[in-house]
Formats: sequence, structure tokens, C-alpha cells
Amino acid sequence: MRRAGCLIALAALGVLGLAVRGYLARDYRPTFSRIAGELVMVRDETQVGATESGDLVMDYTLVSDTGFTVRVRVRTPSDLATGERRPAVLLVNGLRTGIRAAEVPTSTGGAVMASVAFPYDGPTRDLSTWQWIRHFGEIRRGLIDTPSALLLAAQYLYSRPDVDPDRVTIIGVSLGVPFATAAAATDHRLAGAALIHGGGDLRRLLLAAYGDDRPGYVAEPAAAILAGVLAPLEPVKYVDDIAPRPVLVISATGDERIPRESVLALYEAARRPKKMVWVESTHVAASEREIIDDLMGHVLEWMGANGLR
Repeated sequence: MRRAGCLIALAALGVLGLAVRGYLARDYRPTFSRIAGELVMVRDETQVGATESGDLVMDYTLVSDTGFTVRVRVRTPSDLATGERRPAVLLVNGLRTGIRAAEVPTSTGGAVMASVAFPYDGPTRDLSTWQWIRHFGEIRRGLIDTPSALLLAAQYLYSRPDVDPDRVTIIGVSLGVPFATAAAATDHRLAGAALIHGGGDLRRLLLAAYGDDRPGYVAEPAAAILAGVLAPLEPVKYVDDIAPRPVLVISATGDERIPRESVLALYEAARRPKKMVWVESTHVAASEREIIDDLMGHVLEWMGANGLR
């Protein structure tokens, strides 16, 4: 009986191991597409205001045929002529910037710029361990739904009369890099992807972000488990499918959040055409206008060289 019990336990562990491996390797792009559905309605048009450069900022609610809804903010260049079609940029940053991302750069280089609200309404700041546990399911669902939100926003940009649908570029910054990578690999109408101050290998990223405050025997398994839970968003799994569209990776030499190994893992997984740029700075924050403008300059130069603007 004891031997039979051991065999059953080993078999169960083997099945569990196969299930975990299957989950980690699973391609979630069909799920992202299914959740996004097809854009059927644009409602709740609201004027937010204008940027310092005079660009108009508007909010819209997008509704898909699956019932999925996304709030999108669109920044329109002040010099846009009636009937003119411009290139567009879909910008995704961290949770704290969210829908305001389109307003952050000083200039968009004449492109229409859009950003989305993360599909999560719960708390995100100064959460205790218990609060993280309590809200983890909601937070994970919001993170997994974010590529779908970007896919629906991209559909909206393609439909706008002031946007050239063949020149829509996605930009991911920091936490936005996994979302932008997944969206670009799913929607092949997106003409290119710029991935800024981010990386691949979620386990390494999480360990770098939270490992300093915890002993290794706690931090390493915790990072591995959390990376496994967030495996649907692993950038290394998707970035190679952006080709033959161009990919730009911009990283900071003094980035205290993103390990160099994670940056290289992302870049090496991408296929040509691809470009790597290292800038002398720390990890970008939404308040650091000079760094943001320098990064935007690199992106606009790359877009121009690749026919994206």
C-alpha cells in the first residue's frame, strides 16, 4: 500500500509539473484578442483640456462586442489640418501614470498620441502585505487585461479620420514594456514597437525590484512564483513575433530597477530589424521632463528612419 501511495503521489506531481510547464509556455495572444473583441461603439466624449504646446486632449470610452470597455485619452496636434492623416503613437506607462501618459511628453513630433486607463479600479499605492493578498486577484486580472485594452485602443486609432492606420506605433515604458510587447505581437497592424526602460525575464525583474528588502531564501522563491503567475505577460515569450516590424529598445546605463541582464534578454529574443540605444540616465519617472523629452527624441528619430512618421 505504501509503495502504491508513493507511485500515486509521484504521478500526481508529474501531472502537476506538466500542467505548470504548459501554463508557463502558453501563448496568451488568442486570449488577449478574445477579450478585446471588435470595437463597436465610442461614447462619453469628454474634453480634458490642452497641453502647454496647445495640443487638444480628449477622453473617450471604447466598447467592444464582448462587453469589454476601455477609457482612452487622445492628444491631437494643434497644427492638425482638417482631413489630414497623421502617424499615431499608442503609449503605455506604469500604473501610476496610466491614462495620463499621452500628456507627459513635451512634443509628439506631430503624431496623434493615445494612452489607456488600466482596467483595474482598486488601490495600488502603499498597500500592506495583507492588502496585496486581498486584492491580488483583481490586480492580476487588470494586468492580464491590459494588452486587450491596448488592442481595442489600436482599433480605435485605425478608425480615426486623422490617423494613418499604416503608421501606428506602440511605445511601452517601464512597467508598460510587457503590455506593449504582448499587444504588438498580437496585432500585426501595429507598425513598430519602442520598448523603453524595461526588460524581459520577469523573475529577474521582480527579484531586482523587491529582493533587496528581503533575505534571499524568501525573495528568490517569491519572485519565481510571482513571475509564474504573471507568465502570460512575459516579454521574452512574445517579442520575436513583432518582426519583421521594427523594434527599438532604449535602456539607461544607471537604471536602478531594470537589470542589464533583463534588458539583454529582451533584446536578444527580438528578431531583426531591431535597434538598441543606451542613454546615460537613471530609470525614467513621469516627472523627469528632460529625460522624457530626450527619450522621445530617440523614438521620433527611429520612427522617421523606419517610415513610421
